Amino acid sequence: MMQLALSIGLNDGFEFDSFYPKRGNEDLLALLNAPFWNTWPQIFLHGSSASGKSHLLQASACLAQLQGERVSYLPLRELRRYGTGVLEGLENTRLLALDDIDAVMGEPAWEEALFHLINQRRQDSQSTLLSATLNPHQLESRLPDLASRLLWGPIYRLHALDEAEALETFRLRALKRGFELPDYLLRYIHRHFPRDIRSMMQLLERLDATSRTSGRRITRNLVQEMAPAAGHHQPG
Repeated sequence: MMQLALSIGLNDGFEFDSFYPKRGNEDLLALLNAPFWNTWPQIFLHGSSASGKSHLLQASACLAQLQGERVSYLPLRELRRYGTGVLEGLENTRLLALDDIDAVMGEPAWEEALFHLINQRRQDSQSTLLSATLNPHQLESRLPDLASRLLWGPIYRLHALDEAEALETFRLRALKRGFELPDYLLRYIHRHFPRDIRSMMQLLERLDATSRTSGRRITRNLVQEMAPAAGHHQPG
């Protein structure tokens, strides 16, 4: 059973086979592609905002669900405004993915709630997958006991994609959605749009949605129409 917080769900396409296998991330991908929740009580991922942390947390949740486990994915940056109550009712969750925990660090109520949650999950032999922008050694916590708990288990740094890898990821994600982009169109996108992976995925979402609702093929004309909303980019 998949438990989701409030209206927050898993994003389509966030599986392991759509994650670009960048060099340096091999060991982490091998670990997450196995049923790690049976071996590791806790794993911590850190990296830049466009390194793919959310993708891997959601892919891990999907994998565990497919194997019959009860899982929950909580994007704390989005859920912070609802308060610490979103951390309740997770007692029987085999795998808990806590995304962007740095969004609530420094807030006493959140830190105390996380401290008790991590302790309880360790006591109950349940697995927790956490992510943040910074290495847990660098996170500023007002609660020293929580800071020490974040160091339990393996810690992995995710390496972000360069421009060429981001473009290849864009092509692969488009293919997964059912449309193949010709090279000339990819070159046009590379020249005229922001080249970071986050912006490119936002463009892909808009192209896919417009194509499906209008019935239009994804052509250069359609891509050009996306330019004002996507943030037109002139190469330097």
